[in-house]
Amino acid sequence: MRLLALSAAALAALVSVPALAQTPAAQPALPAVSLPPAGMSSCEARQSTLAGGVGRAIVVAFTGPVFGARVCATVANLAFDGFTARIADAPSNDAVVTAALSDGGAVSLALEGATVTGAGPYVVAPGGVFPSFGGETAEAPRVVIAYAGQRVLVIATTPVALVDLARALRDHPGLFDADAIERAVVVASGPNATVSLRTADGVLGAPTVTTSKMLLLIKRG
Repeated sequence: MRLLALSAAALAALVSVPALAQTPAAQPALPAVSLPPAGMSSCEARQSTLAGGVGRAIVVAFTGPVFGARVCATVANLAFDGFTARIADAPSNDAVVTAALSDGGAVSLALEGATVTGAGPYVVAPGGVFPSFGGETAEAPRVVIAYAGQRVLVIATTPVALVDLARALRDHPGLFDADAIERAVVVASGPNATVSLRTADGVLGAPTVTTSKMLLLIKRG
């Protein structure tokens, strides 16, 4: 993790940020396609139904308003009561969502069936508050769990600074098919920060998760 002194222009940008360059918030229904792992070479906007009909899988792109990185996000948008959670050390065929977890934070998230500990930092603090990142400018892949009303979002990104991700989530929730993000927490950062989604059109995201601990979301029976 690297901490850099921000220039006056960058500090000003944290307070007053230009409009986010993004794909349209409302995406038309797309024909069924085979979805490759998300990356900048395959980041055209798309969507599919998650296995079991518990939600939607979405791929979107946006440009960070502060540091300008072009970011690809792979999103699982699920009904809050549509799944149960399990912490495991290996993938499972019954999981609709498999997400990497890494420790290091002080946040605990209670999900139906499991509690994620050691998460953090907040990207959007409880109540939709924009947190202070203390001059953190590092860009890294992230996995984030976000809450939006009756929806839970699991989002994996290509490298992005926390401030850019926070602006996208808080100021442009429609990009992720949400009305408003009430809180969002980083649960993994770095090269192993990946998700794998089972969809009606195949597997979207990384085919495996190489961390020693992962979050499995399974359709409620």
